[in-house]
Amino acid sequence: MLIPQRGPLVLLLAVLATVMVPAHAAAQDVPNPPWPKACPLKLGLLVDRSDSMGARFDDVREATRNVIDALRDKRSEITVVGFGTVAGSVGSAVDVSDEDARRRLKDDVDDLETGGDVGGATNWEAALSAVRPLDLDVVVLITDGVPTVHGNPPQQDGEPALAAAKTAADQLKSAGTRVVAVGIDLAAGGEENLAAVTGPVAGQDHFTGGNASLLRQLYDIVAASCGVAVADLPTPEPAVFPWKEVLLGLLALLLLVGVIALVRNRGRVRTTPHPVRKSVPVKTSPDRIGHQDLVQDLRGRPRQDQPAQDHAPHGPTGSHDGVQKMPDRQAEPPREKPRRSMSLDFLSDPSHPEKKDQP
Repeated sequence: MLIPQRGPLVLLLAVLATVMVPAHAAAQDVPNPPWPKACPLKLGLLVDRSDSMGARFDDVREATRNVIDALRDKRSEITVVGFGTVAGSVGSAVDVSDEDARRRLKDDVDDLETGGDVGGATNWEAALSAVRPLDLDVVVLITDGVPTVHGNPPQQDGEPALAAAKTAADQLKSAGTRVVAVGIDLAAGGEENLAAVTGPVAGQDHFTGGNASLLRQLYDIVAASCGVAVADLPTPEPAVFPWKEVLLGLLALLLLVGVIALVRNRGRVRTTPHPVRKSVPVKTSPDRIGHQDLVQDLRGRPRQDQPAQDHAPHGPTGSHDGVQKMPDRQAEPPREKPRRSMSLDFLSDPSHPEKKDQP
C-alpha cells in the first residue's frame, strides 16, 4: 500500500484557498468612493418602513422632508425609496429646486407608513438594488440596523440577508456611488451590520444615534456631499397654504355646478306662453224690452231705462249753459189698435141662436 506524500495535498489545499478566499474578500472590501463635494447632487434616500421602525417613523418622515428642503437651492435631484419586505419608489430623480415638484415629493413622504404595501420585514438588498440604474452620487440607508430578508421573492433568514445587502452595496460602490448608512436606536450588533455594508469609518461611512440626532446627521451628510458647511444649507421651509390647489378646486367645483345646471335646463320641456287676453266689458241688457223701447232704440232716442241727462237751469234764451237748445223731434202720432180681418163679435151676441129650430 502506497502512502501519498503530504506535500502535493497541502499544495492543492493552498491553491483552493487562494482562489476562494480572495473572491470572498473582494466582495467585502470594495472601497467606498469619496464624497462628491459638489452640487448639484444626485442623492438617494432609502427609508426603512419595516414594522420595527413604527415608534420612530414620525421623526424619520420629518427628517426626510427637511433633507429635501436642504437641497432646494442646489438644483439637485432626490430619489426616495421606501422598503420593507420589498422596495417601492416614492419619487425618482425629483428636481427639488422646482417648487411644485418639491412640494409633491414632500407630500408623498408624508403619506408613508410602516408596513402596508411593502410589508413589515427588512430587505436592505431590495432597497440598494432599486437605485442601481439611477447612477446616483450618494445613497443614504436610514434603518434600525437589522436586515431580515433578501431576494425576490423574499427569503427570510439573517446571515444570507446581510450578505446579499453587502453584494448590492458593493455593486453601487463599484459604479462610483458612495453608500452611507444612518442607524437609529440600534440594537446590539447593529453598527457592525452598517459597517459591513458601507465601510469601517464611523462618522464617515456610517452614523449612529437616536431620533434626536437623526436630522443633524442627515444634514452632515448633505453638507459633506456638497462640500459646504452645515450652516450654509437652507433651513426647512415653513408650511405654506396651498392657494393654487384651493383655487383649482374651486374652479373645478364651479365648472361642475355649471354643467349640472346646463343639463337640467336642457331636460326641461319648453312651453309656449299663452297670450294674455284682454277683458272686454259685457254690456248688460235690461230684463225686458217693451215695444215702445224698441221703437225708440231704432229712432235713436234714449230708452226709458237709460239715465236721463243732467239738466242745468236754462237761461232766458232757453239754452243750456249758453248753448242754444235744439228743438225736439216731432212727437209720434198715437198708434192705432190692430184691426181684425173678420169680426168675431158674434161669439158674444146673445141673440144669435146657437143652433137652428128643429121642425
